[in-house]
Amino acid sequence: MQAIFEDIRYALRQFRKAPGFTITAVLTLALGIGANTAIFSVVYAVLMHPSGVDAPERVAVMRTKYAALGMDFPVVSVPDFADAASLKEQVEAAALERGSSYNIVHDGRTEHLDGSQVTWQWFNVFGARPILGRTFSPEEDRADANYVAVLSYGAWQKLFGGARNVIGQTIILNEKSYRVIGVMRSDFDWPRGNELWTPMGLDPKEYDLSNRFNEGSTAFVRLRPGVTLSAFNAGLAAKSRDEYRREGANSFAKRSQWGMSSTPLTEFAAGPLRKPLYVLLGVVAFVLLIASANVAGLFLARASARSREFVVRTALGASAWRLVRQLLAETVLLSGGAVLLGVLLGPVFGRMLLWMVPRGLGEGYAVKMSSEVLAFTAGVGLLTALIAGIGPAAKIVRSQKKLDLHEGGRSVTASIDKQRLRSAFVIGEVAMAFVLLAGAGLFLASLRQLQQVHPGFDPHGVLMGTVYLSGESYKENRERQGNFVNSVLQFMEGQPGVKSAAAATFVPFSNQDAASSFTIEGRITGPNDPGPHSQLNYVTADYLKVMQIPLLAGRWIRDEDRADTQTVVVIDQKLAKKYWPNENPIGQHLRSSRRDAWAEVVGVVAEVKPDSLEEDTSDGIRYYSYQQGTPGQATFVVRTNGDPYSLASALHRAVAAADSSQAVFDISSLESRVQASLASRRLIVWLLTAFAGLALLLALIGIYGLISYVTLQRTNEIGIRMALGAQRAQVVGLVLKDALRWVTAGLVVGMGLALVAVSVLRHAFAGFGEGMAVSFAVSLTALLVAGAAAGLLPARRAASIDPAKTLRNE
Repeated sequence: MQAIFEDIRYALRQFRKAPGFTITAVLTLALGIGANTAIFSVVYAVLMHPSGVDAPERVAVMRTKYAALGMDFPVVSVPDFADAASLKEQVEAAALERGSSYNIVHDGRTEHLDGSQVTWQWFNVFGARPILGRTFSPEEDRADANYVAVLSYGAWQKLFGGARNVIGQTIILNEKSYRVIGVMRSDFDWPRGNELWTPMGLDPKEYDLSNRFNEGSTAFVRLRPGVTLSAFNAGLAAKSRDEYRREGANSFAKRSQWGMSSTPLTEFAAGPLRKPLYVLLGVVAFVLLIASANVAGLFLARASARSREFVVRTALGASAWRLVRQLLAETVLLSGGAVLLGVLLGPVFGRMLLWMVPRGLGEGYAVKMSSEVLAFTAGVGLLTALIAGIGPAAKIVRSQKKLDLHEGGRSVTASIDKQRLRSAFVIGEVAMAFVLLAGAGLFLASLRQLQQVHPGFDPHGVLMGTVYLSGESYKENRERQGNFVNSVLQFMEGQPGVKSAAAATFVPFSNQDAASSFTIEGRITGPNDPGPHSQLNYVTADYLKVMQIPLLAGRWIRDEDRADTQTVVVIDQKLAKKYWPNENPIGQHLRSSRRDAWAEVVGVVAEVKPDSLEEDTSDGIRYYSYQQGTPGQATFVVRTNGDPYSLASALHRAVAAADSSQAVFDISSLESRVQASLASRRLIVWLLTAFAGLALLLALIGIYGLISYVTLQRTNEIGIRMALGAQRAQVVGLVLKDALRWVTAGLVVGMGLALVAVSVLRHAFAGFGEGMAVSFAVSLTALLVAGAAAGLLPARRAASIDPAKTLRNE
């Protein structure tokens, strides 16, 4: 221990003697460690420990899969949920959730609240505890007894100003009285953005096995301690096999290859942030390696400058291990300082990173310094110390026996062996910087390509807003729902600047849709055929006009298609090609269930992308007349030549005039929704560009440091060359040649690494890999120019050497 303390004291004295070296090394490492800490703090908050959830690794989300239909989604039926909850040896708590909308009368006006209907164990699944009151009891989770509510912290502040006497107060939700029984803490609002929870109050009939394939709820389970996800999935697979046996050999479950499974909550909760964060984890690892290589280069240069010191210490009996220990002590101390800076800067950078995340992706996440983040930062610091210190230490071990007092004299020039390791570090820096620069260019090219993808409609100049028709008077009442929608549309069509207005149950890129199987009249389903399936939508007559979706055949839905007329349906081109490949679908009949009347196919329209420009996730769409169904909600779309947001207040007035008990919410432009679908790709481009710039800066520092070091070692050689007639331009060219040689070697390695990265990432990101030649060329040129610029200053300094002074020294 005394020897270690002596090493530390000696290292501190060395740092005081070379403050420039110390500051440069600490700041360089701090940049790499801080960037890694920032990304890890966000990854921890998003992928590992969502805020407000206790032991999230024990929470799973159920999924339903229809392999024959190519469908796999996180929605289940009530019988599916009951099967999962029955696995008592594996499941500690289980709950269902259905997204809901609540209209609340507050301060004399109707406001909208995003909420959920949940079963009574909902908060137990997440380990969430209220700050006021309590959560639901089993007795309250029953039909006609479920008029109690738990408020989110945000809703409590907004509606009641944080008053603690809120417990027991009555609020009016969807024209019904509810009693407030609890307020949740501020970090719990699951699902994200939720403001209110009420008991689901399931009817016992919903547990009937006839509802097996009627998925409409999200199911969450908390596993018992020690139970793995694979064990739980094995239990679900056994329940799936039971359903196969119950239905028989020719069952729908077997034909569609239906099954139940689950995924971790941490994977489900991250959503579209998962892929960008995984990419950025790799990016910051590259940045850390570049920073470590830079510091290792600094240590190599410093070790060479201290060669006389090492010679004297060796002559006095110091072993190789003694010298290595001294270097490692200095490296660990520097890394310790960098870690302290990283601890301070990491969470700050992490919050800045979340600020850069587009709205809707980063909501509900809190970045904070935890024991796990601290452990990660310490681990990164230790790794950095090893990377930065192992090169110089290994060099000392190899050369310690060759050291003698003659070495370190003023006339000695650096040998190839002394330069080789530092050159390798610089080549590695250039290679990694090339990968990051080329990656930023490739992601930018893919983003531009996706922005050119046509969604199948024209989103420009369209305002959208949604209304959930709440209240008993609207429930299953076609006439009342239709009258409300028509009243709003007539109001909007009379507003200045409005070209057309329409309504639909769902609008593309609104993160909402509905789907169901259907039957085609006269078509017999084969033994292994699960039958046709598609999304469905209820729309008004001017929907095509507003959305500007091309009509390809037949006619569109008309105002005359009412509840008392023939039920009609319009299908998109995908359905037409899939189920009527070489025939005309016009005049065909289909229905969703045996209870429904046959609907006649009257038209075919072009396909639209439902929610993504990156990939086509649609199974095709069936459009029904809004007046021939009871959707229970309406999303209004209004086209204008001006700014669509200028119509927002008019839409509020239209809804209030039609029915003051209803509220419109989620108002935005359709164009912004389409652009928001590229938010995760845009986030990668922004952050990768920033980190690539940092990598380029670090590579510049590394190249400059190496050229300066080599040039200093060759001072006598260059002076002799100039004395023998070498011109300044020749000396500059000589030095720059070395710089460009190292840069070129790094570029060759970098292009190989980049090709491997492209082959991996093009499977995860649509359109990735396009524009490779341009991205590689720009990155190559940028690094060549940067390398030449970094070597120019040492080259000019070398060309200014006085030959006479050099000869006198010799």
